[in-house]
Amino acid sequence: MDAQTPLTKDAADAGTPFYRPSPSIFGRAREAVRGSISTLGGYTLFIFRTLQTSSRLWKRRGLLLRQCEFVGVTSLGVIAVAAIFLGGVLGYQLFMSFKIFGAEALVGGTLGVTLMREMAPVFAAIMITGRTGAAMAAEIATMRISEQIDAIEVMAVDPYEYLVFPRVLAGLLMGPLLAIFFGGISSLSGEAVACGMLGLDYSIFWEQYALRVDFEEMIHLLVKSTTFGFLISSIACYYGFNAQGGAGAVGRATRVTVVISLLAILLADYLLTSMLPYRMSLLKVL
Repeated sequence: MDAQTPLTKDAADAGTPFYRPSPSIFGRAREAVRGSISTLGGYTLFIFRTLQTSSRLWKRRGLLLRQCEFVGVTSLGVIAVAAIFLGGVLGYQLFMSFKIFGAEALVGGTLGVTLMREMAPVFAAIMITGRTGAAMAAEIATMRISEQIDAIEVMAVDPYEYLVFPRVLAGLLMGPLLAIFFGGISSLSGEAVACGMLGLDYSIFWEQYALRVDFEEMIHLLVKSTTFGFLISSIACYYGFNAQGGAGAVGRATRVTVVISLLAILLADYLLTSMLPYRMSLLKVL
């Protein structure tokens, strides 16, 4: 009886034993897949609708600059703190691991490649998601719930042009800059731990760093961080823009934005990691 639900309230009040069973696990899976496909389609249409307003960017350049300041400048503090601790941990762990094999000289190059290929873009994106993506979703969702977006449309202002596109473009532009900043701070932190605390020679560290961190590593960092910045800002705007319900809708939009953004970052990181080495090998051949 607990696993069954009355079909109608009137039938239940009348004592009619007319029930429908709860959805099976296959039914719930089918509904989840259907909902995911619907959300992906809605997100794709949302992106196309946003890109249609790109021709009017110069008109909203002030909004773009304010969003770049919000995404980039105000995130420098949390990015720097995370980068310092991550670089220190990497420097210590790599030194102690390579010391077992007498290969401490490889710490600088290994740290640089690890940061530029993976750690800097991924961890910078995680910090941006927690600080900026959640704030974007909450702000736009609040405007949707309080009918401010409807008021903007009544005034003949395109909300995609006024609210969405500046935020998406700011995320796309600031993502690479924050990732480069993260990588630089982490490299200095790793050097301070490996050389200043554990005794590795500074010249050996930077010689190996410069030898291993080349154009290919920078391409990885720039492509990944640009993709992550676009995903974070667009997902935040999508869920905030489509928030429905009362005050709880703001919390739901924020929660879903953070979860989906993190999953999208990890999925995109895997796909780009598997694709970029092949593309770089073609460039080297050419």
